[in-house]
Amino acid sequence: MWLGIPQIIDRFEQDGGVRSIVVTGSGHEAFAAGADISEFNDHRATESSAKAYDEATQAAVGSIVRCTKPVIAAIRGICFGGGMALAMACDLRLASDDARFCIPAAKLGIGYGYEGTAALVSRLGPALAAEMLFTARVYTAPEAQTNGILHAHAAPADFDALVHQYTTMIAANAPLSMATAKLVIRAIASGDPAERRAAEDRIAACMTSADYAEGRTAFLEKRKPRFHGS
Repeated sequence: MWLGIPQIIDRFEQDGGVRSIVVTGSGHEAFAAGADISEFNDHRATESSAKAYDEATQAAVGSIVRCTKPVIAAIRGICFGGGMALAMACDLRLASDDARFCIPAAKLGIGYGYEGTAALVSRLGPALAAEMLFTARVYTAPEAQTNGILHAHAAPADFDALVHQYTTMIAANAPLSMATAKLVIRAIASGDPAERRAAEDRIAACMTSADYAEGRTAFLEKRKPRFHGS
């Protein structure tokens, strides 16, 4: 699965008709239950195999982070371990009220990955990251929203409508603006001067785009804009 994610994200990235990407689990029991511990003897028993596994997970998570389109984690049920890394790589996280969140690395005697920990610290702050990693406790959906893990949650019967509400709002907005926002947010979080320059160039480019011209025209004509991402 980890190896397949970058390919899928790239396909959606290249499709001009895709305005947002929703990452979700199969069925209602889990968004992602984390790594299959029974496979660790085969895939993470040695330093070299553990390195290969970690590289695969980092490539998958990195493809989501670098994607220029908004990525939404739609979470039902269990979101543990590597599932949390996947969810935190997404731009927005929505959950059903039956969702549960946990990083059980300390109960397994393993070190949670650097990139996954960095995402926790960046999005949630050092204090909550420490609590999650030290206690390995399970958080409910309301607790997750209170702590900033989630943007919104809803009853199971209303969850699909919540996800649709967000994708509809995103689809109505200019793709260039969203891609720029992602780049700027990433540059601010990294503090990298090169990333800041690239972000500022992207902001300037928006001002000469067809989408900006369409946005102005639609506003003056009192109609909804028709953006095409150019």
